[in-house]
Amino acid sequence: MPTKIFLASSSELLEERKEFEILVNRKNKLWQPQGAFVELIVWEDFLDALSRTRLQDEYNKAIRDCDIFVMLFSTKVGRYTAEEFETAFEQFKATGKPHIFTYFKTALIDLDKVVQEDLMSLWAFQKKLDDLGHFRTPYRNIGELKFEFNQQLDKLVASGFIVLNSGPGDGPPPDEDSAEANSVIALYLHALATDLAGLKLGEIDASADPARQTPLQLADIYVPLDTTLQIAQETTLAEWLARAASRQRDDVHQQRSGQRETRPVSALEALAAHRQLTLLGKPGSGKSTFGASVLLALAQAWQGHLEELASLGDTWTHGKLLPIRVILRRFAEQLPPGDKPARASELWDFIARDLDAAGYGMSPETMKYVQRIARKRGALILFDGLDECGNRASRERVLAAVDELMGSAGKACRFVLCARPYAWPGGADPAQGVYALADLDDGQIERFIRAWYAALVTRGWRSPGDAERKIDDLLAARQRPDLLPLARNPLLLTLMATLHTNRGRLPDDRADLYEESVELLMLRWNRQIGADKALLDELAIPGLKLSDLREVLEEVAFKVHAGNVGREGTADIGEDRLVRAFCPLLGKDRNKAAVVVEYIEKRAGLLIGQGEKDGERQFTFPHRTFQEFLAASFLAAQGDFAAQCAGLARAAPTHWQVVLPLAARLAKAERGASAADELVGGKSIVDFRKRGRPEEADWTCALLAGTQLQEIGLGAINKSARTQAIAERVAGWLAASLPVHPDDGGAPNRQRAQAGDVLAVLGDLRFDPERFYLPADEMLGFVRIAADSEFRIGTRKADAQRLAKIVGNEVDNDEINDEPTPTPEFLIARYPVTVAQFRAFVEATQYEIGDADALRDAASRPVRWVSWHEAIAYCDWLNDELTSSPLLQDSEPSRLVRQRRWQVALPSELEWEKAARGGLPDAVFSWGNEVDPARANYGDSEIGDTSAVGCFPASDFGLHDMIGNVYEWTRSLWGTDWQKPDFGYPYRFDDGKREALDARNDILRVVRGGSWYDARYVARCASRSGNVPGGRSNGLGFRVVLRSSPEA
Repeated sequence: MPTKIFLASSSELLEERKEFEILVNRKNKLWQPQGAFVELIVWEDFLDALSRTRLQDEYNKAIRDCDIFVMLFSTKVGRYTAEEFETAFEQFKATGKPHIFTYFKTALIDLDKVVQEDLMSLWAFQKKLDDLGHFRTPYRNIGELKFEFNQQLDKLVASGFIVLNSGPGDGPPPDEDSAEANSVIALYLHALATDLAGLKLGEIDASADPARQTPLQLADIYVPLDTTLQIAQETTLAEWLARAASRQRDDVHQQRSGQRETRPVSALEALAAHRQLTLLGKPGSGKSTFGASVLLALAQAWQGHLEELASLGDTWTHGKLLPIRVILRRFAEQLPPGDKPARASELWDFIARDLDAAGYGMSPETMKYVQRIARKRGALILFDGLDECGNRASRERVLAAVDELMGSAGKACRFVLCARPYAWPGGADPAQGVYALADLDDGQIERFIRAWYAALVTRGWRSPGDAERKIDDLLAARQRPDLLPLARNPLLLTLMATLHTNRGRLPDDRADLYEESVELLMLRWNRQIGADKALLDELAIPGLKLSDLREVLEEVAFKVHAGNVGREGTADIGEDRLVRAFCPLLGKDRNKAAVVVEYIEKRAGLLIGQGEKDGERQFTFPHRTFQEFLAASFLAAQGDFAAQCAGLARAAPTHWQVVLPLAARLAKAERGASAADELVGGKSIVDFRKRGRPEEADWTCALLAGTQLQEIGLGAINKSARTQAIAERVAGWLAASLPVHPDDGGAPNRQRAQAGDVLAVLGDLRFDPERFYLPADEMLGFVRIAADSEFRIGTRKADAQRLAKIVGNEVDNDEINDEPTPTPEFLIARYPVTVAQFRAFVEATQYEIGDADALRDAASRPVRWVSWHEAIAYCDWLNDELTSSPLLQDSEPSRLVRQRRWQVALPSELEWEKAARGGLPDAVFSWGNEVDPARANYGDSEIGDTSAVGCFPASDFGLHDMIGNVYEWTRSLWGTDWQKPDFGYPYRFDDGKREALDARNDILRVVRGGSWYDARYVARCASRSGNVPGGRSNGLGFRVVLRSSPEA
């Protein structure tokens, strides 16, 4: 007796109907030898009749006789389709057959083409199914539909509804191509794809009827991410990597100095280019989501949907690798105590146990299939969360196992390792496969917003008209200065979209964003869903409020965070711990506490279930930032808040670096500022130094104090003279911390760089906002460089070998010079021109700059993305201000301009190198001949970006950042050949030809000093490079000199 399946759908799904028939035919091919046959009944098989009504009667009769009834939906539900469901459902209630399956296509639709009435019919039918308690299955494409129904058929076989005859004998031992292996892998891939496909923040619209909703899927809203690496527009990543490997000079000149239009390298390009890819990213930057999207595409390709490989980009040529995800935090937790490096075998065993515990149907026995497939056909293994593995020693133990596994898994395997930047001391190094994820740009933000609302329309949660209005509103709101920085973070953008969807507005800052998100997620606990009561009704405790339950969670979050020091991920929380935490609030009733935990798991809001560990259910927060925010909420409510902040900061500053600022914001300005003051002992840096030298811990606490004040906001801080004084005190600490070398008790490079950015927000005391943000001293930041008749530019020929050993590369012939090149007296700026100074020029003159990114960095960082012509325009403006502005007339530079006709200009190459040497005639660097990444921001310093000016010790001339941070334009000409300068040495300071300001734009100008991404070979005093005057890049800025006018 055949098993009859009736397939119902509208004509818009003809392709699905054809593929469905192919699936049934393949199933019959497998099952017929075992005595089973499936008969598919479709409307195409019926003879046409004059009467549609009579034909429908025949359909209904066939439906009553069938064993399985399948319905497919996309954008509408026709009258006859609804009738067919009623027939099947009435028959099921009467006889228990047919089994009814409904599938709804969730692919994005074109809002301009959709018919409103059709969508209304679809939503009405979905609500009817929800009211009946009928489960409906979403699918994105035909392959996913076939996979879902194929799984249902296999379950019907397992239940005995479809009976197969057993075959003879056990046969030979199975291998990776055996039926057993295929079954194991199929179950594994289905579980993995299901887990990866859904978003982890719970359902979106808590204010609507939750029973009718299915969660948004990752594919609905995912926007491909970029890395921070910029390369020439027409260059492929493979070409760039080849240049980097061969250290070609034109790579330094063209790519780094910005000769051409540049583009960001996408994370997918990097994935395709490197067998071993390391992705670094800030919290919420999308590291794990990127990995999930890649694994999901591969899992779907393995399930037969090869079209999903297209989502990996044009550069992906590695086929359908088997996807494997490894949560490194869990591996680190189960390692035995000690410092013995972990092994690859331990990692494989852990993967099997972890997948089995997560319900993936894997075990150490069946894991052998995965290992064989990986070795023979290839796998992509994602190692997620290195930063969550504890301290550096623990991370190194884990990395030992990862490295061994990568070396032994098989040549066809590829690997992705994700971490926060601090867990990878070397920083980004694309040539070695280490990339940093970039913030979302404006285009990516817009694509996300449009995809978000299109997905809501597809599911019937919003009408097309409402969605278009909300898209326009959110696109406008994201440009608010207070929200745009948040919108550039994928996690925070998702929260913004969630709140905007539900509440029609957006909060003002990060703390409010989390606050309202927590409120929204908690609403889901207290809504009736189907037969389940709202949580407070279920508990039936007079006076109990959701806020009471939240306070328990806040305390749990604080305690698990405190107990998780050294681990940077979310903490696992056992069920018993949660029950014990809620018991006191619920009259010590463990049963009611268990009800709360059950609701937490069922509603998947602020805590999500993580399966079992040692027989106990485990939970965790959906993202570390939720754990940190709730912990901050608890901390802010404590009576000894300020003292606790100081204690936590001293004990484990890195671990509390997010919690303490959020807590200060939640505690409000007076209490939050008091906590910041406690962190610096209530003393100014001047007073502190009277007692002794500050050490690294003191500077770290000062930085945390600064971030607390930054989080509170200057608007709130400036309302009180007391809090204003605290902010000035903390700013003094930050300014003092910047140039202190670690050997003198200073903070590490990255921390000083962060301090510089925070100082810029609080108000950088080194600069005068009333005088165009020039340095706040009587010389306006200019430093006098005396004339030197004995100075020699470049590198001595006899010194070339010594220098090559220091910098690791032979020096170019064009920098060799043994002849004296006298320099006249001049003044040079202590720092490169900052963003604040350049903005003052732009605002004063309404100058139209060529790249808006020039003004987007922190105010005290060096301006970049500026052309040579824009640098010249700044010089001319500052010269005019020194001549005529009453704000500057009492300064020495103004007197030199007005009385002696000195001029502001870009330095010549000769002047620049004289200043860079810092009084050390033949030194390799401004500080001497020793390599020291703590004295300048270049590649070895591991900052990975520009830093506020003055974050490194000054030279003996009192100058900062002559080496590294940004290349600096000069007024000197290089020539037309990128490889070899037309203007060689010796260099005469009075040679007007090589400093002609009116030279053609195709003649390159000299740039000096190297930048934040350069190797020491480039970031040194004598290294020369060139760039076209119109060039601009993320590592190119300028500083100015004051020199005697040629006409004087």
